[in-house]
Amino acid sequence: MKITKIEHFSHRHKLELSYNQTPYQCDGCKELGFGSCYHCKTKKCDFHLHEKCAVADPFACHSFFNKSSFEFRKKGKRGKYCIACGKDIQGFMYKSKKAYLHPCCLKLPNTLNGDGGLTLNLKEKASSKCLICQHKEISEGKLKGWVYVSTCGKHCYHVGCVNYMNFENWKSGYFNQQSGDRNSLGFIKQENGESSSGRKQSEGRWMGYALDLIVQAILGSALQFAAGSVLDL
Repeated sequence: MKITKIEHFSHRHKLELSYNQTPYQCDGCKELGFGSCYHCKTKKCDFHLHEKCAVADPFACHSFFNKSSFEFRKKGKRGKYCIACGKDIQGFMYKSKKAYLHPCCLKLPNTLNGDGGLTLNLKEKASSKCLICQHKEISEGKLKGWVYVSTCGKHCYHVGCVNYMNFENWKSGYFNQQSGDRNSLGFIKQENGESSSGRKQSEGRWMGYALDLIVQAILGSALQFAAGSVLDL
């Protein structure tokens, strides 16, 4: 059972568990969030925390680091980056002897199951090129970055690339609410208007299904992603 009201060291007012229908920046880790969060309801106080940041455990572990444990820290460290997504550590984080992780990256599901039998598994590094950046590494020679890979091997996406795509669409105002249904919240970017072959459209649908799952895992919300709407498919 989830705790609906908490007191948190990072804020002077009580925080309530709520569903945010627009994207927000978490005041803990400084990363993008959507949906369920702990929010200050005090007038003119726009404070949000991801659920995973608000109720972060003092210590945690991850299957990719069997011999290490991670300790929760309140402040980021200049020049350090999250080993999962590649983004700078600016706020709340988990630190081990060799790696840094955002709280939400640490808690990414190992397996994602979607429509049509699509299954994506979280991997420490890519065995094929990411379909977004067309590279195996987020930063060549510096950071491999975690990836979600389909069991069929046709789909491979860096967590960091999807995260960046989320941020860019947020800045561009492509998060929209449709039909007043919070489960239909999504971000839409117009396609380039070019016609596509049936095969290309089919590939685009499967890419959309895969991205759907990863966006939900990263943002922690039941979003519907417009298949093929952000990438020029």
